[in-house]
Amino acid sequence: MQALQKILSIFIVTILLGSIQAQDVDYSGTSAANLLKIPVGARIAAMGDAGSALADDATSLFWNPAAAARINSFGSISISTMNWLVDSRLSYLAGVINLGGFGYVGVDFEYLDYGNMEVTTVYDQDGTGRYVSASDLVFGLAYARKLTDRFSFGIKLKYIGEKLASVSGSAFGVDIGADFQTSFFDNNFRISAALSNFGTQMKFEGYDLEVVYTVPGSPSNKQVPATLKTRGWEIPLLFRFGVSNYFIKNKNISLLAAYEVMDSRDYEVRHNLGAEFGYRGMFFLRGGYKFNYDEVTYTAGFGLNFAPLIDFGLVIDYVFLDYGVFESLHQFSIAVNF
Repeated sequence: MQALQKILSIFIVTILLGSIQAQDVDYSGTSAANLLKIPVGARIAAMGDAGSALADDATSLFWNPAAAARINSFGSISISTMNWLVDSRLSYLAGVINLGGFGYVGVDFEYLDYGNMEVTTVYDQDGTGRYVSASDLVFGLAYARKLTDRFSFGIKLKYIGEKLASVSGSAFGVDIGADFQTSFFDNNFRISAALSNFGTQMKFEGYDLEVVYTVPGSPSNKQVPATLKTRGWEIPLLFRFGVSNYFIKNKNISLLAAYEVMDSRDYEVRHNLGAEFGYRGMFFLRGGYKFNYDEVTYTAGFGLNFAPLIDFGLVIDYVFLDYGVFESLHQFSIAVNF
């Protein structure tokens, strides 16, 4: 119990320090690795991204590592992919294994491919014929454990990398989460909190930062080779607090609702609301609404659970996202529980 109290104290103090630091300071547009903000998993995305108190499969490694301890099977694997904004593609792969009394161990990998882009200059505005590529990636290693039959704690260490042409940067981050199943509403009320992306700064370097510098004031405009130095960029620190509850749950019908508030280092507080209607544990309709976002507002989707039919834990989910001035987005994800 003393160890649990120490963990919770560190968790709370870290959150308070982050809140104090953020007061009266505008950090808009000052974070790198914004891949870390893009939601993964079609089920939670369809429920308005209210994920910290909803996740119960391998995607929990993204939303709240403590939720991995809610996986009831030996293991879980989640795969999702979609065309993201401006012809980019987002892919996510995660896996969690239940090691019994030792806890749960998981790994996940997220990759955002921006594709190839033609280089333009002031003199060649239609293109130089040279193409460059850009990408972001995140690799995480997580551990979760049930400290009681209702309370679980989780932590994830992650490596984050960004690359544009020959310029690249990297950083390391930590996610910490807690998940509590209360006795309210027939033991269905769930409270969760997660602090994500607490880590190092990202600094960029590479061949494209090498330039020729003209020495000011030199009589012959002397030029010397030089390398541009970049400042360090913070990764987007996020704090999520969420609740969820099954208002109806029987063998024929289920009704689940969730709410989450997300405080971001580089943006105002956002609110996420979602609901899921299930029929016989096989077919699910989902919807959500996201408050204080620039473009996306409502979300919608469905899910199919094949376990009751084929005695195999296969789940396929779909989400539709309306991004206003951008094209609408569609995401499919597959989860296998074994």
